[in-house]
Amino acid sequence: MPGIWRYMLHEDVLYFRVDAESQSSCFNCPQVKAFGFHPAIRCCSYIPRIPNFLLGLALMDPGTQTIARQFIGSGYTIPEGSQVSPAQMKQSLAFLSNELPIGSVVCPLLDHASKKCQIYAFRSGVCSTFFCRHDQGPIGAEFWESLTDLVTQVETALAQWSLEQSGFDLEAYFKRFEALQTELDACVEPASGTWSEFARRQLFAEWYGREEELFLSCAQHILTHKKDLFEIASRQKLRQTPDYDAALRQRFASEYPARLIGETLPEGEPVAIRSLWYSMQLSHRNLQLNRLKSSSPESSDSRPPSSAKE
Repeated sequence: MPGIWRYMLHEDVLYFRVDAESQSSCFNCPQVKAFGFHPAIRCCSYIPRIPNFLLGLALMDPGTQTIARQFIGSGYTIPEGSQVSPAQMKQSLAFLSNELPIGSVVCPLLDHASKKCQIYAFRSGVCSTFFCRHDQGPIGAEFWESLTDLVTQVETALAQWSLEQSGFDLEAYFKRFEALQTELDACVEPASGTWSEFARRQLFAEWYGREEELFLSCAQHILTHKKDLFEIASRQKLRQTPDYDAALRQRFASEYPARLIGETLPEGEPVAIRSLWYSMQLSHRNLQLNRLKSSSPESSDSRPPSSAKE
């Protein structure tokens, strides 16, 4: 897991016993044969939502600094970190609806030659917790899904908190974001499908052109307060863009299944981090109970082996 998780999550997570998920190997991807996944891309057909502070940490690391700069400079990021543009969301929905072939949506941080993530130590919560197969089946899937939900919410809270700590006007930012609901086409760079210069100027405001400086500042605040990150995230009021999201839902409603749109743009208030932490504890308990049940003598055939005469 990314090293910052040691501080980002509740300390009890460090003592959780989890499965190695031996069936889910990225370098011997079981889905290539099972479902025809591209051998180089596998399930990296996804543009990750990496929080600003992780991008800042990547900028601090000589090993990932260059790729982080390229990623930021290519228009993938807004102040909270990387986030899909309207065009990228449409492409993702088309891919999930089987309108586009495998390989049409690819993570920009994937090295096709080595099949490795170029920002692995600073990858997002979704990328860190996704396994295509689970050693304990549905019980294992439930645990990892609960961890994904928790980490994603913590990442979002800390991204917004670190912006405020950096002197970024969060209230004004979300008002500007909401105003983009009437400018969806103008938000997209036609050639690449990433966020346009217009959208990034609107969202970064006085920080436009200083994106790296902003992300480095966010990372520094995270490092300075690393011993209190879970508490900080739990107290942070999460802000959303309901009007902007509603405009996207309306745009895609006639083209794609409501289920896919709902998964991509969920409605409603975010679940409190404390509640997600409680749910994760329950799912981990279920994981352990299932492990004990499957390893107990009663769960196997305890009859003596048949003799040759029988």
